[in-house]
Amino acid sequence: MERVSREYLRSDEPWYVGFSGGKDSTAVLKLVYSAMKRSPRHERQVVVVYCDTGVEIPPIAQHVRRTLAKLRAEASGDSLNLRVRVARPPRHDSFFVKIIGRGYPPPTNKFRWCTDRLRINPVTRVLRSCDNGAGTVVLGTRRGESVERDKVLARHQLRSRYFYSQGRAARRVIFAPVADFTTHDIWSCVLGLDRPRAVDAETLAGLYRDADGECPMVRDEHGPPCGAGRFGCWTCTVIRRDRSVGSLIREGYESLRPLRDFRDWLSQFREDPRNRCRYRRNGQKGMGPFTLAARKKILARLRQVERSVPWRLLPAGDVKLIHELWAQDRACPEYRE
Repeated sequence: MERVSREYLRSDEPWYVGFSGGKDSTAVLKLVYSAMKRSPRHERQVVVVYCDTGVEIPPIAQHVRRTLAKLRAEASGDSLNLRVRVARPPRHDSFFVKIIGRGYPPPTNKFRWCTDRLRINPVTRVLRSCDNGAGTVVLGTRRGESVERDKVLARHQLRSRYFYSQGRAARRVIFAPVADFTTHDIWSCVLGLDRPRAVDAETLAGLYRDADGECPMVRDEHGPPCGAGRFGCWTCTVIRRDRSVGSLIREGYESLRPLRDFRDWLSQFREDPRNRCRYRRNGQKGMGPFTLAARKKILARLRQVERSVPWRLLPAGDVKLIHELWAQDRACPEYRE
C-alpha cells in the first residue's frame, strides 16, 4: 500500500485503473482507493475503466455493474476525485456483427481478432478521450503468469520493476503495483482491505471457485485467452473447453447451459468447410468467411438460445447492421448463398 500511496502523491497526471472485476484488478482498485483516502489532497483524477465487450458472462457482468454503481456513490460520498468510464466496442466491431454480419470465423489462437476489437481498442479510445496522452495506467498485471508475458514485461520495463512503457503512447506509462504479488497476496488484499465497500469480496471469492485469469486491458499478445478465466467472454472459442462457464453451471447457474452449448456448437461449426467460402476476402484461396447460408443458421441458433435465457444476447441495432452487411455481400458472387 505504501508504494501506491507514494506514487499517487508523486505528480498530478491522471491515473486510469483498469478494472475487470476479477481478483487482480479488484486488489489494485482497493489499493488505489485506500491511497486516495489516506492522501491529504485529492486533486489527482482517478478514472476506473471497465470494458463491456457485450459478451461478458452475464452473472459476472451483473456483479461488475453493481460494483461500479456502488463505487460511484461511495467515491462521491467520500469526496474523492474518482470517475467510472465504461468502454464498449463500436457496433461494427461487436462480436456477433463480426461473425454473423461479416462472416468472421470465431477466434482461434492463429486468428485471435477479438482481443483488439473488443477490449484493447475500446479502452484505448477512452484513454485518448480523457487526456492529452499523458497519465498512468494502473493494472493488475503480475509476473510469473507465463514465460512469454514475463519476457514482454522485461522488455518494456522503465525506472523500476513496477513501471512499463505503453507502446506508442510515449507519455503514458503502466504502473503494476501487484507485479510481485502471489495469489495469496492478492486475496489477502481483496479480503483484508475494507474500502471501497462497493466491492463484495465474499461474492467475488465465491465466483472464483475453479477459475483464474482476467482479460487484458492493454495490448498483451501473450496473455491467456479470455475464456480461460472467470472474468472474460462466454463466447470464447480460443480455448478447447470452457471450464469457467462449466464451473458456474455446476455451482447452480443452470441458465448458462444454453450459452455454453451454443459456444461449443459454434466452435465445431467453424471447422466445417461446407460453412465457409472457398476464398478469403483478400482473394486468396482457402477457408474464408462464413457463407450467407451459414450466417443465417448462426443467427437462427442464437435467437433460439436467446429465447431460453433471461438475458438479451443480440441488440436490435446489431440485427439491423447484420442485415445491411448481408445485403452488401449478396453483390459478391463468392459470398452468395
